[in-house]
Amino acid sequence: MTLHWSFLLLTSIGLIRAAPSPVQHSPDLALRPRAVCTPTAGGSSSTDDVPAITKAIASCGNGGTIVIPAGTTYYLNSVLDFTGCTGCDFQVEGLLKFSSDTDYWEGRTAMISISKINGLKLRSLTGSGVIDGNGQNAWDLFASDTSYARPTLLYITGGSNLEFSNFRQKNPPNVFNSVKGGATNVVFSKLRMDANSKSDNPPKNTDGFDIGESTYVTISDTTVKNDDDCVAFKPSSNYVTVDTITCTGSHGISVGSLGKSSSDTVKNIYVTGATMIDSTKAAGIKTYPSGGSHGVSTVSNVTFNDFIVENCDYAFQIQSCYGEDSSYCKTYPGNAKLTGIKVQGFSGTTSSKYDPTVANLNCGPGGTCDVAISDWSVKAASGKSQVLCANTPSKLGVTCTSGASG
Repeated sequence: MTLHWSFLLLTSIGLIRAAPSPVQHSPDLALRPRAVCTPTAGGSSSTDDVPAITKAIASCGNGGTIVIPAGTTYYLNSVLDFTGCTGCDFQVEGLLKFSSDTDYWEGRTAMISISKINGLKLRSLTGSGVIDGNGQNAWDLFASDTSYARPTLLYITGGSNLEFSNFRQKNPPNVFNSVKGGATNVVFSKLRMDANSKSDNPPKNTDGFDIGESTYVTISDTTVKNDDDCVAFKPSSNYVTVDTITCTGSHGISVGSLGKSSSDTVKNIYVTGATMIDSTKAAGIKTYPSGGSHGVSTVSNVTFNDFIVENCDYAFQIQSCYGEDSSYCKTYPGNAKLTGIKVQGFSGTTSSKYDPTVANLNCGPGGTCDVAISDWSVKAASGKSQVLCANTPSKLGVTCTSGASG
């Protein structure tokens, strides 16, 4: 075989290859480091540290990091507004403590205002961060004057891609967290929330989460100790997930209340892995009846899954006469439209308050009641288990006893 044909043969079977092309190296690209700001604390409750924090947000808020260092207390005597904190990382390792000045806070909507912000992280890397609403004075004043208007601790209106994680919230004058205004992609995780009164006056209306007009909100791995709803799905909440939560002393995880003065809708809610302790109910739906200025409530595609009930008055409750008395509802019956409501995997023991009743399902006669219960093993303190029903489907999934109310 000639040299020419040998070369062609070796080339055809891949034993001779062209030399590799030289690798083209691009110059190294250095990412611009995030700007970091640490506000200077005044060191005294008489000095408002909000201006220092606001200045830090102005300097480092656009994609930067603001650090509240461990072991440092910042006294907040006015509203903390996060305007300008776009794509920022606000790290709370120390203490943010609000003033207890009831005159200043009266009528104000928020203590922390997050309005139309995109890409905010409010978190504690170490888990040591605390936001203290210092609400004792407000609770005491509200006990004697229910017209006193108290602010929400953390108030979110609009915006997207917001993350809140791994810090403690304590003693809000009113609600802990509110989400509304069309906010989307909001995540709460690993929060520790508690409201503890030092007087005989309870921390009234301290809802853990009020989720209003918003989409794609997630709450996970969180504990709440309070004196109102642990989580409330308010009008226009849509695509909300709650995964792994412990609620103590609350009014439960609730849809509503809905339909007070307009037609309201809540849909696409999924709650799983809830431990409910010493609550008035573990889970429920609250809707106003028809008549007067009340609207029609529509609740669809809601799942309550895997609930552990510990000493709650009810494990599950449907109220179609919320906010009115029974005589009113005889004339203007409930008309809420409930569809695709699933209650599954409830276990544990209720309190002795309504023994032997463990659930009270009062669907409105003028509405729809598409509710299904499965894997239900809740018992009252006596060991008995009675479910009161009105206007519920024949294939509810549990044995009904007449006499539901509320």
